[in-house]
Amino acid sequence: MEQLLKILVIIHVAAGAGALIFGAIAFGLRKNTPKHKPIGKIYFWCMSVVFVTAIIVSVAKSLLFLFLIGIFSYYSTIIAYRSLRLKNLQGDQKPLKIDWFIEIVAGLTFLGMVAFGILILIKKGSMGGLVPLIFGVFGLLSVRTNIKLFMQKPKETLYWLKKHIGHMMGSYIGALTAFLVNQTDHLPFINPTLLWFLPALIIVPVMRMEMKKVKSKPIEY
Repeated sequence: MEQLLKILVIIHVAAGAGALIFGAIAFGLRKNTPKHKPIGKIYFWCMSVVFVTAIIVSVAKSLLFLFLIGIFSYYSTIIAYRSLRLKNLQGDQKPLKIDWFIEIVAGLTFLGMVAFGILILIKKGSMGGLVPLIFGVFGLLSVRTNIKLFMQKPKETLYWLKKHIGHMMGSYIGALTAFLVNQTDHLPFINPTLLWFLPALIIVPVMRMEMKKVKSKPIEY
């Protein structure tokens, strides 16, 4: 069993490195659609491998941080992927059962994160509870937005592109966060708690600028 876990860790690290590299390349090629798509697919599959190995290893070794980041990152990854398949919700298209399944499972998971974070803050008085609490809250807000989109027709034409950009960059935030947190021993000059939020502090403003560039128009029904 121990040997299998070592192999899974190696695969996890390799896939994580691939995700960081190809994610950055995909962003750099975002205006070059022919090259952006295949690179984006490589990123998606790297993140899929990262997710599967992260869940197995985190459960086997009781690594809560790896479990939380694995779920948060892959939720964003798969929603970004599904957004490209849900481009006509303003028309006759309806979300599939898999879309509802993803949101329900994610919603329950994020609720668990929030509850766990609050429990740590109350019982132990540890600031470590802020991490699952904040990730859980942001996850729930995302689930709420996505379910609302399923139940109500979108209000703008390129809603799917904004969703793709937002969630894909959110996915990259998760991947980069996992990498930095694992480098805590090599980054003693940075507060460990700050490492959890540093990628978001840097990437979220960039994400907002990219989404503002999308020339989406209001839809009149």
